[in-house]
Amino acid sequence: MPPNLIEPAKRDAASPADKPAECPGPSPRDNIFAVHGMWCSSCAFAVEHVLRRQPGVEHASVNFMSSTAFLQWNPARTDVEILRRHVGRLGYSLGNTPSTEESRTRLARERRTLVTRLVVSVAFGMWTVMASSLLYFNYGLGPDVDWVLALVASTLALPVVGYSGVPFYRAAWRTLRAGRPGMDVLVSLGALGAVLFSAWQLWHGSADVYVDTAVMLITLLLVGRLVEMFSRQDGLDALAALDDLTPDTARVWQAGNWVALPLDQVSVGDRIRVESGDGVPFDGVLIDDRASVDRAALTGEHAPITLTRGDRIEAGCLNADTAFTLIVEVELGNRYIDTLRHRMLELVARKGDVQKLSDTFARWLPTAALCLALVTFGLTLLRGVEVEAAFAWALSVLVVACPCAVGLAIPVVTQAASAQGLRHGLVFKDMSAFESLARARSIAFDKTGTLTSGRLGIREIRTAPGIEADRLLQLAAQAERGIMHPVAQTLRRRAIERGLALADDVEVTHHPGQGVEVRLVSGAWLRVGSPTWLESCGTRLPDMPDLAGKLVAVSLGAHWQGTLALDETLPADTSEAVCHLRRATLTVALLSGDRRTSVEAVGKRAGFRKEERYAALTPDAKARLVDALPKPSAFVGDGINDTLALASATTGISVAGATRQAHDIAAISLLTPGIGQVREAHQLARRAYRLMRQNLGFSIGYNLLALGIALWMPIPPVIAATAMTISSLSVLANAGRLYLDPAN
Repeated sequence: MPPNLIEPAKRDAASPADKPAECPGPSPRDNIFAVHGMWCSSCAFAVEHVLRRQPGVEHASVNFMSSTAFLQWNPARTDVEILRRHVGRLGYSLGNTPSTEESRTRLARERRTLVTRLVVSVAFGMWTVMASSLLYFNYGLGPDVDWVLALVASTLALPVVGYSGVPFYRAAWRTLRAGRPGMDVLVSLGALGAVLFSAWQLWHGSADVYVDTAVMLITLLLVGRLVEMFSRQDGLDALAALDDLTPDTARVWQAGNWVALPLDQVSVGDRIRVESGDGVPFDGVLIDDRASVDRAALTGEHAPITLTRGDRIEAGCLNADTAFTLIVEVELGNRYIDTLRHRMLELVARKGDVQKLSDTFARWLPTAALCLALVTFGLTLLRGVEVEAAFAWALSVLVVACPCAVGLAIPVVTQAASAQGLRHGLVFKDMSAFESLARARSIAFDKTGTLTSGRLGIREIRTAPGIEADRLLQLAAQAERGIMHPVAQTLRRRAIERGLALADDVEVTHHPGQGVEVRLVSGAWLRVGSPTWLESCGTRLPDMPDLAGKLVAVSLGAHWQGTLALDETLPADTSEAVCHLRRATLTVALLSGDRRTSVEAVGKRAGFRKEERYAALTPDAKARLVDALPKPSAFVGDGINDTLALASATTGISVAGATRQAHDIAAISLLTPGIGQVREAHQLARRAYRLMRQNLGFSIGYNLLALGIALWMPIPPVIAATAMTISSLSVLANAGRLYLDPAN
């Protein structure tokens, strides 16, 4: 990397004195809303178009797969009630984000209605197609019998067209009113046009009817809608998995008793008890000496971890041992698990560059298809083709151009990828993060709390002759009992993990910055602290120049018992993650504000090369260094001092335990400490981005090719309807590869 990489960046900006004074205005607001009544992606385009036209709306993004809208508006120019009225005029409704259970209930109701319409369509459509087949194969029954068969086929098609097809007509009318005609307009024109033309033919005594086209079109599209609903259900299941992690009540200490209260009645500062095997209902701080929690459902980390007094526990963890008590830190709605759910909803509501390209194509294709169908009808008539054949030709153009696959190409991949990510402890806050991380050329890491776990670990124990390591650890942990310092927590945690007993009736004297001492029954002093402090108390320590890290010495009276070397711990897969990113041709860097010796030691263990380690950086220097990295870039951090670097990177990534400021500014959140999940996030982003491009390329290519063929030669409308539905199912199946073959 160039030596001048962290030189201050030059910016073209006017000085504050040159800028005119600005009157402060109300801050823009943003929120996620539920949109009810949408039938397909065309409905989402219509609602989005209406919202964007309203004064004061700065950004609107509507996603059909999640039935959500992400809005940013100026409260001085509009409010939510005005936006609701405008959406309501189209026939949709804009509501508050429902709970997962409410969403599942609504989706189940929609699915039952859809299945009913599909059953009617299949039942009557089957007989319609059978009657039409007799006409197609021309068994020589005579024109009178043919006309009767055509009448029977048309009559049997009426329930399909008049009942099963109603959602398409409703959506078509709504999108037309919004000035954004979509796929449902083409479907409605195709189905109704086929029926009306068939009625006209029957009126004139002809048996050439096309009701089977209308029946096939509606039936196959209903099948596609049902498959879409299962994709939407998978996204809801991912959200429901978060809601199901926490109980409905919490045991709160009130008036000398443990009382079970609904979660919305629990306040910050309350003391709650979590029984063995129960889920943790709130984020809080442990006030007992120890606890064992299972974070598998939240992070995918299956082994229970041991916590000690002062450690933080998130809602959604499972108590894997005896009951423990904690103090509630945040109220309902602001828990970490609540922010994960909000970010999932925000992800699917936002749009990336690939999604915007897909939307643009899908938005203009219906209008182009209508024009081409009219042109086809006119040209075929001018060429002397009969009206019936010209109509069938134009109908095929209309049907084959339905942009179902284009509208689904990106949302289905995003839905699948975000659900997969959540199951593996990855939360993508912004959909563009899939694209930017997949195309990233460089990635930089903070050290403390990001590369390292944020906890100290015992690297080595050296004891005096006759003293066992477990006995030394027990003495050190006993002396540190009740102390909230990270060193004390590390010693107690390791002692608990090794099953060492710690007495309760120990009086500890704390000497801040030096150590602790305990007066034993024998009258001797047990001291645990820095080697310098013990030496000042009269203890002679052996010389150990090769022992590195934070040293904690133990003495009994004036006799040295041993020394423990503590150091920052690295998760086991850290170096493997760094090697993976380097093999993926990314430029990697380690950035830290710590002294060079510490950065060099940790960086070497993590697999960073010497020229990739940067020490003693200020927050601004970190940001300038990230800004100088090859773009697109990514930065992984955890603290307030990392927010500038997170904002400077194309993709900001926050790790488990990061500050709220870091979580808010990052586009991706990791739920497990360390950087092992960065590799998983990079792999998932690359797979998702590849599937997005495949789906988009296939859907656009299919529509263009199908339109070209339909314009060049007549295609039976039934075949056009079948091909259009197969294209939509192909897009859904391709997105499903994220579930079936995650390594692909």
